[in-house]
Amino acid sequence: MTGYGQASTDVGEARVTVELRTLNHRYADLRLRLPSDLAAAERGIRRSILKRIKRGRVELTVNVESIEGSSSRPQLNRPLLDEVLAACKTLRDELHIEGTPDMQTVLGVHGMFRSAAVALAWDAADLEALDRVLGEALDALDQERLREGRHLQQDLSQRLSGMTQLVARIRERAEQIPDRLRERLVERLNSLAGDVALDPARVAQEAVLLAERGDVTEELVRLEGHLAQASELVGRPDGKPLGKPLDFLVQEIQRETNTLNSKSADLELGRMALELKGEVEKVREQTQNLE
Repeated sequence: MTGYGQASTDVGEARVTVELRTLNHRYADLRLRLPSDLAAAERGIRRSILKRIKRGRVELTVNVESIEGSSSRPQLNRPLLDEVLAACKTLRDELHIEGTPDMQTVLGVHGMFRSAAVALAWDAADLEALDRVLGEALDALDQERLREGRHLQQDLSQRLSGMTQLVARIRERAEQIPDRLRERLVERLNSLAGDVALDPARVAQEAVLLAERGDVTEELVRLEGHLAQASELVGRPDGKPLGKPLDFLVQEIQRETNTLNSKSADLELGRMALELKGEVEKVREQTQNLE
């Protein structure tokens, strides 16, 4: 699930800012950008994140800057200055634009000054402050993900309800198939046999064999069970992660739908099975967005 969370705290003359971004991903994938002197705390930071996020790509950035107005002086952004001067030279040499950059214009370029790097001791008190601000950023992230989750829950509930209704229609159609097969068999035999009398018992036996080959009762029972369980998962209010168990159920639903389609002995039933297969694919895509 996608989301963004940010929080800051002041530690002495430094401001520590934690930014979190999450993107859809099938597994938990953490990518951390930390100050080099915070490398020893990386394992603890990962544990803190994984306690709250079980699935998705997580990008975390920890910035440490001097507080505005503190004794730390801003530094000239030399790489940016070199780029600005090189651009001015290109304008003169290649495009023949006359003029020279003045001090006020150059220093007014956004980002020309940046806060000096602040070194923290990262003692117990500093790490405690970092842990606290990380928790606040995760709280803010959870709020955004919760809003997205409500929309996904509503969409999935509607789709699962529609799939349940479609399976009920398939069951109703499937119950009519044996009679339809018997009628088609009799019509076919009559057209081939002409005036030859048909043995009703033999015809009935062949019709039963045809019906058994196309019987989808077991698939429908399993589909109904999987859909009921999926609907229960999506609707439960406990807030526990449901992405992986729902993903497993969707795979089972997809498997039963494929079997149903391959065993279909009726054109209309096959059409409904394909319609169900399309809905399963949409649910599968949405499931990838869930934690």
